[in-house]
Amino acid sequence: MSPQEVARQLRQLKRLIDGSQEPVILSHKDADGDALGCVLAFAEALRQLGKTPHIVLTEPLPAQYSWLPGFDQAGSRLPPGATPDLAIFLDAASRERSGVVAQNLPPEVQIVNIDHHPSNTLYGDLNWIDPDAAAVGQMCLEMFSVYGWAITASMATNLYTALMTDTGGFRHENTNARALEDGARLVALGANPSQCATFVYKSRPLSTLKLSALSLATMRVEMKGRLVHACVTRQMLHRAGAVMAESEGIIDTLNSIEGELVAIMFKEVSDRLTKISLRSREPVDAAALCANFGGGGHVRAAGAEIRLPLEEAVKRVVRVVRHTIGELDEMPGAGPTAAGAGAGV
Repeated sequence: MSPQEVARQLRQLKRLIDGSQEPVILSHKDADGDALGCVLAFAEALRQLGKTPHIVLTEPLPAQYSWLPGFDQAGSRLPPGATPDLAIFLDAASRERSGVVAQNLPPEVQIVNIDHHPSNTLYGDLNWIDPDAAAVGQMCLEMFSVYGWAITASMATNLYTALMTDTGGFRHENTNARALEDGARLVALGANPSQCATFVYKSRPLSTLKLSALSLATMRVEMKGRLVHACVTRQMLHRAGAVMAESEGIIDTLNSIEGELVAIMFKEVSDRLTKISLRSREPVDAAALCANFGGGGHVRAAGAEIRLPLEEAVKRVVRVVRHTIGELDEMPGAGPTAAGAGAGV
């Protein structure tokens, strides 16, 4: 999207916000740091304008982010008597990923879709999609700045957390000059980077580590170290005294193995529903792989929901990934280095 088109989109969005008094703000289910940070900062900005925003997210709300300013303002349904006149979706690649309320909005309510996923389905009346943004938190920062809205320390904290978590603590490939500059600006506006990092990465309950240990014990390494996968079952959750949201960081551990090209975490949600989180390295496209199963995301991080039992989902996904990695070996010039060999099994 050209700068001119972005400017046009922002002007149109400003008109929609100015004409709204009771907007509802939504994001994807299984909300992460970017989703929560954005909706909380956006809601505070709208309250400063004298509006009455409603934050509606799909339960369970992730307790690990309960320290974020304004977290107590988020709910799982509209309050009694609410009459939303605008729906603002943040960090949601599809409307279906945002729960029951998103599916039952009155038809006259216009939809604003602000996202950075290349796989976004463009479901809004207004779609502002920036695949180059490391986090939607960056897009919110840009928007607030263009509009001249005051950014409080609590808003800066929420947006910094959005950016920090979606860049993996400023370690992922999407950590570029723009991301670092925006992070520094948010710190100058009042975000405390040490505190945010401590809450996100150094305040995990014991149950999270127990769950990680149980899951990593299932790890399988294939194709000379290029494919790594593990699972989280409902029995593991029970044994660890954990909830599924506590499995969020295990995929990053799998993705830290030398020589790995694809890391997959399989999560058993029910007897016939399995969620996958997938991470990849050059030249494998994670979003393209997950598109095979009705999912999507980013080139290096994507996910999907598969309506199959865990064991069947593992077989189906691993078969596709094996084929994808195998095709790399057949490419002209592919050798031990290009194929990532040497990691061992």
